[in-house]
Amino acid sequence: MNRPSHYQSPYRWTVLVVNFLFLTFAYAGLSTWSIAVPELSKSFNLTPDMTQLGSSMLMAGYALGSFFEALIAARIGFKATGILAAVLLLVPQFLIPFTPSYGLILFMRFVQGWGIVWFVTVSITNGWFSTEQRGLASGINSGAIPFGVGIGGILVGWLLTVVGTWQNAFIYFGVIVLVVAVIWAILAKNPPAEEPSAVVARGPRSMLNPYKLAAGWLVAFCLFMNAFSLIGLYSVMPSYLYTLGLSTSDAGTAILFAGLIGVISTPLGGTLSDWYIRRGADPTKARAYVMAIPGFLVAAVATALFPYIAPAGFGMVLLVSVLAGWGVPLTNASIGSLPNDMLGDPEVAGKLFGLIILVGISGAVISPYLATWIATTMGWSAAFMVLGFAALVGVVLGLIIPNYKVSPERIPPEAGPHAVA
Repeated sequence: MNRPSHYQSPYRWTVLVVNFLFLTFAYAGLSTWSIAVPELSKSFNLTPDMTQLGSSMLMAGYALGSFFEALIAARIGFKATGILAAVLLLVPQFLIPFTPSYGLILFMRFVQGWGIVWFVTVSITNGWFSTEQRGLASGINSGAIPFGVGIGGILVGWLLTVVGTWQNAFIYFGVIVLVVAVIWAILAKNPPAEEPSAVVARGPRSMLNPYKLAAGWLVAFCLFMNAFSLIGLYSVMPSYLYTLGLSTSDAGTAILFAGLIGVISTPLGGTLSDWYIRRGADPTKARAYVMAIPGFLVAAVATALFPYIAPAGFGMVLLVSVLAGWGVPLTNASIGSLPNDMLGDPEVAGKLFGLIILVGISGAVISPYLATWIATTMGWSAAFMVLGFAALVGVVLGLIIPNYKVSPERIPPEAGPHAVA
């Protein structure tokens, strides 16, 4: 099979950079809300767990929106879908500060979630890179998730100090996101169409129904554990740190540390799986095992121990934030790469990835409210233990995914849409 020429194009790195930038500020909206929880609670006379419904609604829109964006992208392309997502992200950002009804704000947070562009940016990025580099590219792109959460936390913490109100902080942050979205719209490009020889060589894979693929559902459940553990951690960290007497600025710094380490661990996880593939390992097995061990296992231990280490002082807060922030983001490189690795066809892989996000990000819909509720009723240790257990389940799922991967030699030439291993 002839290798598509865009796999060697220098422009693929420009595409990767602008995708990283766009996803960073799209995801920063999660921590901007969490940092502002005390001010939001005062404005609407809410308990902390009710205020965190704003994070849950954002994730609900993210999950559902990504699934439909996968279907839309099959018709209008990834970039046009990304522009539509940017509109959905930005319009509520500027309306929320002027909305007197908390119920209406929650609805706008749901709409805003449709604008979180992980599906779009990963799909475009994966189309520009070959299997041997896809882990690195997916890892760099997905590293924008923890980086965005970290940047959002410290940026809004600073804005709250400078401009005084959460409403003004949201407006100023929206202007920044608008500039980033315009840069992305100018520079991002859909990957060129593959040569006919590459398409023909895929053969029966293109006829697979991605929604019937057992391995795809296992990856989706991995993302569920990923989102439940990490988004729950990001959501409750500020409130927990406030109970230790830390300031808004200190809490923002801790989230920044938790986010910044993910910027390192995510591409490192992708690079490690790429290295195994270049040495002859099966791509699915390489991605899944790296996801399970240096990813989910580290996250499970560190998250469960968070409330036992953090009270020892601000230095220990930063240390355990780094340890807890390392593991789950690392898994994003594998999760973003696996659909293309298993299916080969970008269009079919895109549909599978939409399903994976729909199922997976549901974990982030549940965890901000559930973890806060557990903390208020059973204590912080119980909340962090539940988040750590979710990561431990991810370890088990990652280890069994290779047993259900698509095997080309097991797909007969006449394979239909339900032919899965």
